[in-house]
Amino acid sequence: MSLILHLEDEESLCEILRFSLSVAEPQPDLIQFMNSDLAIKHIDEHLKTIDLFLLDIRVPGKVDGIGVAEHIRKLGSTKPIIISSAFRKPENHLLERLNLKWMQKPWHVLDTHRTILPLLE
Repeated sequence: MSLILHLEDEESLCEILRFSLSVAEPQPDLIQFMNSDLAIKHIDEHLKTIDLFLLDIRVPGKVDGIGVAEHIRKLGSTKPIIISSAFRKPENHLLERLNLKWMQKPWHVLDTHRTILPLLE
């Protein structure tokens, strides 16, 4: 069973992802956070159990989603990280340096299956 950590402060997108993954086969586990401080605390305690990270850029907390991605990479994780925003895409050099995959918001249920599920295989 795969585990996805999702950082998103918009409840409707949390629900869309939860629903989308509930019909996936095989069905991954999902843990969701609405601010970066709680997400980082969980990552620090459970990094090795997380298979994929889906991070919104603009979230409450001490750091944004890019800061969380940097934290994950500093801890030595090479697991896939998808960064998402309704605003502009981060510079390519940043995506490359942190080995991030980009997913533009708003995203549709089908987008989650096309982008997220292949990274769990």
